[in-house]
Amino acid sequence: MLKANYHTHTYRCGHASGEDEDYLKEALGAGMVELGYSDHIMLPGYSEVGIRGDFSLFEDYISSITNIKNKYKDRIKVYIGFEAEAFPQYYPFYRELISSKKIDYLILGNHLAMDDNKKIFCHFSKIKSASELYLYRDLTFSSLQTGCFKCFAHPDYFMSNIENIDKDVKKVMNDIVSLCVELDIPLEINLAGIRNGMKKIGKINRYVYPTDLFLQTCQKYNAKVIIGQDAHSPKQIDNLEANEKAIMLVRKYNLNLIEKLKIN
Repeated sequence: MLKANYHTHTYRCGHASGEDEDYLKEALGAGMVELGYSDHIMLPGYSEVGIRGDFSLFEDYISSITNIKNKYKDRIKVYIGFEAEAFPQYYPFYRELISSKKIDYLILGNHLAMDDNKKIFCHFSKIKSASELYLYRDLTFSSLQTGCFKCFAHPDYFMSNIENIDKDVKKVMNDIVSLCVELDIPLEINLAGIRNGMKKIGKINRYVYPTDLFLQTCQKYNAKVIIGQDAHSPKQIDNLEANEKAIMLVRKYNLNLIEKLKIN
């Protein structure tokens, strides 16, 4: 049984479903003692329909989760957070949110690269070159070094379509995990990748994530790992089959699993 989950989305992102409170009820039914909401962050002056909610939904999100937090305060600890991108233009905004205590935490989800005109020019699930591979690493470094993030969600997202695990792929993974150890930032074993099942990528049948390379590198450095549901519907808060598979991976690689994030 998992005691906590900090990777929880809401319908506002455009690709999740269910009412906010329904996620909480599922967490209670699963025996969790902490639930963190971390929808894709709404950003001022930027819109991604179907990916993240418009900034006009920001206050509604904060208000809704705050109400849930207060309503269930005697039964479960609720945190207000976001899954935020490695967009350097928005690092000041992230710092402002943290310092204002309007939210409790951020987790890093490094999916995309944004240029100075706020245009997306690289999707990290479809890396096509070594330069894009190292861009993923460099943006990961710059974001984690801000001190804003409590966890790195699906760190091996960049391996989503990589068929050949060459020295560059291994170096990037090594660099990322070693930095997280240095900064004491837990890396997430993402259950969405497990729920989606194994896929044929090149000649190998594997999870898109978590990957063997990621798990092996975490083992090598004794890195802290945490299991994240990446829930996009209430029922995904407690998917027993995916939970058990994740625990089996933890045991297989003898990983340094933590149950909770240090948020306050």
